[in-house]
Amino acid sequence: MCYSAEASFAASGVLAAGSIAISRIPKDKANVPLSLFPAIFATHQFIEGVLWLNHDGVLPDTYKSGAVYAYALIAYVLWPIFVPFSAYPIEAMRKRRRIILACQAIGFGVGLTVLLGFFRQPPDVSADCCSLSYQVNAPDLLIIPYVIAVSLPFLVCRQKTLVLFGSAILVSCAAAVVVASSAYTFPSVWCFFAALLSAGLYLHFRTAARTAAYPFSTSATSGSAAF
Repeated sequence: MCYSAEASFAASGVLAAGSIAISRIPKDKANVPLSLFPAIFATHQFIEGVLWLNHDGVLPDTYKSGAVYAYALIAYVLWPIFVPFSAYPIEAMRKRRRIILACQAIGFGVGLTVLLGFFRQPPDVSADCCSLSYQVNAPDLLIIPYVIAVSLPFLVCRQKTLVLFGSAILVSCAAAVVVASSAYTFPSVWCFFAALLSAGLYLHFRTAARTAAYPFSTSATSGSAAF
């Protein structure tokens, strides 16, 4: 699978449009952090598009350092912290919330570990085959708690659409392992897949809005069927 500036910018545009569409759907405050996913991914893909332009010689190296730091901060530090944070207010059950809080602690540990690694060795990027290869000073086994932090909070939610989203994140992780040409290109490939998946959150918010607007439609239908 080949990636490019065009692919990143196109994905960024689609996600920006999805973010605008989601912003127009009525929602309570608990769902606001989750609704920001497409916007953050749109920014993320735009940054990677800039890095591709730098690699292709279209942009000077002046932009490279800041873009690499911004991409790495979102991919390695923000997501493992922000995902549990966004899932916690949505879930009402105490047992499930405790699991999400545990994921939050794991996410903080992952984010802090990577952030400290940035001070020891700044992140860098290069082209590896048809993908961007990110060099980040972090233990290889950190991928395990990272995956837990960004997927388990949704898998334990009661809302089926969010469980499907969490499952899709795991599937995209497995797909990225197969598609990526190396361990260094894996983050770029996985973030691209996850970004596209986040556009599907529009259906989640659309379904939630309809349920809120017609809370008795399902029960009324089932009741009439009983007669």
